[in-house]
Amino acid sequence: MVHLQDMNESTGGNGATCQGIQLRTVLDSVNSEAHVLNTDPALNGAEVASSPTELGTYTVDPNLLAPWDPGYAGAPDENDASENPEPSHSKTDGQIDANTNESPQLSVVADVAAAGQSTEMGVGSVKKKSKSKKKPKSKRGLTAPTGFEEFYVDAPLTPAEHEVEKGLYDPDIPFSQRIEVAIQRYCARRNMDSVKKDVFDKYLSLGGISSGPKQFLGGLDTKAMSDMSAADIALMRATHFVDINKHGGEEAFVVDFEACAKAFFSSRVPQIYYLSSVNAVKDVQSKTNVIRNFLNYLLHHDVCPEYKSQVFAARAICDLTDQELPKTMKAQSYFPGDFQTACSEIFGGVFQGTYAKNPEWAREAESYAGMSSEVAHRTFKIGLATQGSDEVAKRYKDQNAADDLRTMKVYNACLEVTELVPADDGIKRFYAKHPAAKGLSALGRLKAKSWDPPYKPSRDLTEDERLAEAKSTSPMEVYEFLVEDYVLDTCFLGMKFETTVHELSFGLKFFDNISGVFCSFYGSIPNERLIGWRVPENEPLPAREKSMVATALAEVLGAGEEGMADPTDPCRDHVDGDDIEETW
Repeated sequence: MVHLQDMNESTGGNGATCQGIQLRTVLDSVNSEAHVLNTDPALNGAEVASSPTELGTYTVDPNLLAPWDPGYAGAPDENDASENPEPSHSKTDGQIDANTNESPQLSVVADVAAAGQSTEMGVGSVKKKSKSKKKPKSKRGLTAPTGFEEFYVDAPLTPAEHEVEKGLYDPDIPFSQRIEVAIQRYCARRNMDSVKKDVFDKYLSLGGISSGPKQFLGGLDTKAMSDMSAADIALMRATHFVDINKHGGEEAFVVDFEACAKAFFSSRVPQIYYLSSVNAVKDVQSKTNVIRNFLNYLLHHDVCPEYKSQVFAARAICDLTDQELPKTMKAQSYFPGDFQTACSEIFGGVFQGTYAKNPEWAREAESYAGMSSEVAHRTFKIGLATQGSDEVAKRYKDQNAADDLRTMKVYNACLEVTELVPADDGIKRFYAKHPAAKGLSALGRLKAKSWDPPYKPSRDLTEDERLAEAKSTSPMEVYEFLVEDYVLDTCFLGMKFETTVHELSFGLKFFDNISGVFCSFYGSIPNERLIGWRVPENEPLPAREKSMVATALAEVLGAGEEGMADPTDPCRDHVDGDDIEETW
């Protein structure tokens, strides 16, 4: 289809103007029964479709197509314009063609030139359906406030709302009922997407609050609601509830907002969510903003005044999480550092033999490519010379000369950072100017002490041993490691980590295998062990049926109908289908 737009060319004697006219020709491949082509001699052989289903087919001077389609039939020859004079059409509406004695197929229904606009004409014209436009975001609610904006605050309560909430959050009402109503009303006033709702539900689940419709309560009809108070309606509509009968009654629960926040952000969030070390700050804030917003709602509506101090403490944990959790993600990717890796390569740690001569594949796979023996020895010797004590350096020199360097002890340790000592200016200048230290980072010191994590089993000590340990005044062992400054920048006081420590014969300690890096407030609560727990069945589950694989194997091995194998079969050790299934 050729689309002619804004053509103000004269068409002959009647002076009609073509503007916005669509010309449609039917190709010879179209079914001849559905489309009958008529030839108008006045058009110099141009064909016009007479099918009633065609859209706006017109009798148009073919020379008008010349500027757009030079190959069109009837186009004037540029070299000889006199041989193809411009034909003039003097036929008017309804006039019969003298040559063909036929009325024209189409007639102009409006004078386009006089109207000054394009008019769709022709027999059987079809109006195109207008495409349904998308509603703007404002009408779809996508630009409406969500309640999680940075400076969003709840509006002050009106006197009427205050009176209603006094009845909903009366301190005489059990806390389990008040928190259910508060969560239901909070969710109704916040526009949560799937990510925020997932974080909120997992936080409540860790706190012992289940989500889902209450069972065996039936629906709420208008008649039943008319006889109920606002507090009763809110309680019946709540989709988050405390199942006090699940774990020994309400007496078995302890309300502790701070402990729940500590366990959620320090233990639960790093386990169930992927936190990128690159976008760690943004990823962590997307979690803490949801919980902080909920705690602010509890304070604003005075849901639990007896636990107000705990709610403030839990909100402070959210602020501390924004600072510490992103650093733990970066520290875990930077640990143990170049000097510790060099020690591991030389003295038989986990990084020994991991060096790849062509590390391109490791970079593509985002995995560690190891350290060559040459670089490891250079890193170790320069680090020992700049940060090692004189006593340790002398022992190393003597034992190295005697070929008596050994690893004395290897053990797992849970440590807590107590002091960070970056490299001084003299060491930084040495690493910057000395040729042997080219490409190496200046070393600082990391000091730590032992830490007993809550997930580890307690030591099996007698009562006398516990008393003796409590009365002991011996100083706690202090661990000191040589770590690069860029690694120290990701650490903070109180940070906890679990690693493998190696003690060498000349008095140096290093760590290499990192099992985890945690916030300073790391903790866990017993609720973590009950996530996904359900009441055991009173009756044992029915025995499982033999699988198709076990049945097929039994047939191949010659088992009978009762599962007994043929005693002459060489595979008679497989007695029945159950044994075969276990072996498979």
